[in-house]
Amino acid sequence: MAIRGIKLIQHNTSGVNLPDDLSYPWRLDAALGPPEFMTMAFIGLYGGSETIRVRGKSRKALEKFVKVNCLNTHPRLRSLEITQPEAA
Repeated sequence: MAIRGIKLIQHNTSGVNLPDDLSYPWRLDAALGPPEFMTMAFIGLYGGSETIRVRGKSRKALEKFVKVNCLNTHPRLRSLEITQPEAA
């Protein structure tokens, strides 16, 4: 499902590492622990966490991303933060 108004910036396990895009002022950062059944291999390949950074045009778009991907209830979730744009 495509969500309008978001852009995936980083997802280390998928090899996505794009330059940050400040034209999408809202930012979501999520960190997930390694899968239990492959902890050592995962740490060797990606480090200790799966990291996701998504930029959004609005908080609502990022909240939809969280809901569609069930991030708020994900069993490996370590942290999830949505950051509002800085005042100009």
